Amino acid sequence: MFLLINSPLFKIAEENYDEDSLPPIGLGYIATNLQKSDIECELIDCISENISSKEIINIINNKKPKFIGLNIFTTNMELVKEIIESIKFKTNIFIGGQAVLSLQEYIKNFSTKNQIIMIIGDADFIVSDIVLNKNKEDPIYCDNNRTIYKVDKNSYYYPNDISNIPLTRDFFKNEPIFHKKYNFYEAYLINSRGCIYNCAFCGAAKSLNKHLTIRTKTKNSIIQEIDSLVKKYDKLDSIRILDDLFLKDNKTISEAIEIFNNFNLKWRSMAHTLSFNKASINDLKKLKNSGCFELFIGIESGSEKILKSIHKFSNIEIIQKNIKKLFEVGINIKAYFILGFPKETKEDFELTYQLANYLKNESIRCGVSFRISVFQFRPYHGTELYYDLFGQKLSEINTKTNDTLNQKIGRLQFNFTSGNYSEEDDKILFEYIEKINKLNKEK
Repeated sequence: MFLLINSPLFKIAEENYDEDSLPPIGLGYIATNLQKSDIECELIDCISENISSKEIINIINNKKPKFIGLNIFTTNMELVKEIIESIKFKTNIFIGGQAVLSLQEYIKNFSTKNQIIMIIGDADFIVSDIVLNKNKEDPIYCDNNRTIYKVDKNSYYYPNDISNIPLTRDFFKNEPIFHKKYNFYEAYLINSRGCIYNCAFCGAAKSLNKHLTIRTKTKNSIIQEIDSLVKKYDKLDSIRILDDLFLKDNKTISEAIEIFNNFNLKWRSMAHTLSFNKASINDLKKLKNSGCFELFIGIESGSEKILKSIHKFSNIEIIQKNIKKLFEVGINIKAYFILGFPKETKEDFELTYQLANYLKNESIRCGVSFRISVFQFRPYHGTELYYDLFGQKLSEINTKTNDTLNQKIGRLQFNFTSGNYSEEDDKILFEYIEKINKLNKEK
């Protein structure tokens, strides 16, 4: 029995937790391959089911699986450690996720005699072969009961072609997700891996992942996958594409239009502020007519100084122009902003507020929605900003829920803090986060 776990965010279950949670598609690929290899597998999604670390420890100790797999993040690394150290029987533990590359020394020191196997990179296919003792590659590290495998572009297990990796969606208990706000059912896709950008706060930055390549599904495979979702879910109204690279230039905009013109569906995806730089109004009207009703864009800041420091596009006028073009054709935007970067001042906070306020007013003028998610910056292990702040040595940064922001703006799943790294005190930082968030209430 292999118990695969989308690790919890909270030590104690949050009674008021009612947020939408995305299906753990990466774990779904692993579960599907385990199942195809005749290995009994169960996937428990602690995030969507609001299962605390205390509860999942009880579930694990009751089920006593021979194999356990968990993902780990900066925000829940201490919970994962607690879970693994609380297992009271002999088992084999797999740990994966983007953060493993940076947290491997931390994981090696977990206080357990159980075997811990870390996977750096794409774990779709290697896990089943390790379980079956058919592994075709040697680990990059092995000492007593700690083993590390690295699946990079030179690995036998590296999926160069991601177009047709099997995925059994029955593992996802929360798909399709019903969105009360829009009154529709939605399913999710990931159509690429790797990133062309180099954001200083992101672990997926291209400079940090030179051992990987950027891979994109073919247009036909995306059409086939959407078609299978339409046939599987009678009530399906919308598709959300989760990866950053779906819309990145005119070519991918044209491909998106071709893909979704095959279906009578709404759809939404991530995009970049530069994705629409060369797109004409006519191009964007076709995008809208293909079913695109909302795009998610990480703007991050209204300060050119801060945008340059985090390696984001920094021309505010072009950012405004590109987003206004989307508003004008009737496409809604959800924008992400981050406050509290190193060396950020109150003046920078104000510039971000002014940009968010300007775009909000433009959206009202055009009769579209401009939703805002604003976060406090926190350094993730392995990112450029983490190394700038703490050096190469692993720092025991204490990431905890941000009760102040929880009370001010809600959104329990995302309000975590590991300190204030800006030039201002918490009071001013939180005031601006609340001020920008309040723009959501303007009609």
